[in-house]
Amino acid sequence: MRKACSPGLSSSTDRVVVGRIGRPHGLDGSVLVHPETDHPGRFAPGSVVDAAGVSLSIASSRPTERGFLVRFEGVTDRTTAEGLRGSELTIEESERRLLEVNEFWPDHLVGLEARDTDGRVVGVVAAVVEGVSQYRLSITTDAGLREVPFVQALVPQVDVAAGYLVIETVDGLI
Repeated sequence: MRKACSPGLSSSTDRVVVGRIGRPHGLDGSVLVHPETDHPGRFAPGSVVDAAGVSLSIASSRPTERGFLVRFEGVTDRTTAEGLRGSELTIEESERRLLEVNEFWPDHLVGLEARDTDGRVVGVVAAVVEGVSQYRLSITTDAGLREVPFVQALVPQVDVAAGYLVIETVDGLI
């Protein structure tokens, strides 16, 4: 099965969003972080993330039902923590974890040409949609937007470096 990893889209500055800071928790400067990463160690103590260009080192972290409860070095009170609320936490693109075979970052798939098995361009990948059981590629075609399950049987070839992927020719799919 093809797998797209948890998003965190890159920007033009090659930063990748790995989480968003939510509400403060308690009085010690802890905040709830909503993760946008599939890397379990991303919020481990000692890890460093950026928020609005400011480097933040994680002092402590623990998982909760809603995300991670995180305390950053130097953030020691609720007022300072409230000032971080809503900030995106980012890392450098180069700090992403290594991908396994047939894994792809969604932001690397967006913009790829979608070709049929005869090599004809049928559209462009506009988005990667996370579903309950699988990811889907949202493809802009001449006939409008189409969604294709991102599975090996329907998307047998992905060549990010060359800028395209191949979609099986199946009646009604595209």
